Amino acid sequence: MINLFQLRNRFGISLVELLTVISIVGGLISLLLPAVQQAREVARRMQCSSQMRQLGLAAGNLELAFHLLPTNGGFKQTSLVKSTSGAMEKISTFDIPQNRLFEWGIGSTAEPPHSQTGCWAYQILPYLEQQAAYEQINFQARQTLFLCPSRPRTRPSVPVDDRYGRYQSGGYAWSKTDYAANIQVALNLPEYSRNADFLDGATRTILLGEKAYDPSVQTATSWFWDEPIFSGGSKGTARSGLLIFNDAVGIEFKDNWGSAHVGGANFAMADGTIAFVNREVDWQVMRAMLTPKGGETDEFNRE
Repeated sequence: MINLFQLRNRFGISLVELLTVISIVGGLISLLLPAVQQAREVARRMQCSSQMRQLGLAAGNLELAFHLLPTNGGFKQTSLVKSTSGAMEKISTFDIPQNRLFEWGIGSTAEPPHSQTGCWAYQILPYLEQQAAYEQINFQARQTLFLCPSRPRTRPSVPVDDRYGRYQSGGYAWSKTDYAANIQVALNLPEYSRNADFLDGATRTILLGEKAYDPSVQTATSWFWDEPIFSGGSKGTARSGLLIFNDAVGIEFKDNWGSAHVGGANFAMADGTIAFVNREVDWQVMRAMLTPKGGETDEFNRE
């Protein structure tokens, strides 16, 4: 006769066996997590690349319409915003390290591209299906196409003075951008570029790139080298540096390029193609890619 008690024990599991199974499962999970995280980052980098392609195509469509490339804008005495107090005010950054006041332009529907006070990011909004934001000067609307999915930015807040700068925003939170234009292509007011200026070739000249970011400085309440999309003439929307950094505290973020992606950053070339540039790129090669008519022959390897 079968002993039911013995039969039950025959199919049981001991504590040692249970702990062994748990440890094996834990080990497998620890092995899989890096692969999962890497796959997610690859997807985010591809999304970032796709966004930059859309921005580059929008800039190209503006050029087709007006025969000039979007500029970085700039300040005019008419660049005023109605503040939360009701007064008409200028927007600005007082750079404490430089002990210097910088007044910024503001996007204006009354200005054509060649005299536009808002930067390139504002100018291409109609070509990104953001006509309402462009016409209403809706500078508080968060523009996700300008934000890299790998960079964990919080929603912008009303700027607050800090040890780097004092900021005048009219009392509003303004949308920001993780992408900056090549200042040698998107020139400051009143200058502008045309396709004919790409003597080195549009495929060899950078139009836009991801900008360097120190999360301890470029906070949600700071405009320091991080001025918003609807401003004009600032280094928050344009760059000219020769270095690429991974996001980190203490990097040389001023005027340089960088990203949260491992090893480098995405760049949109003037012909609409996208290149991922390794952060170890030679500075002379980087300089060649930034100058539209420098006569250089250097070119970086693209991924």
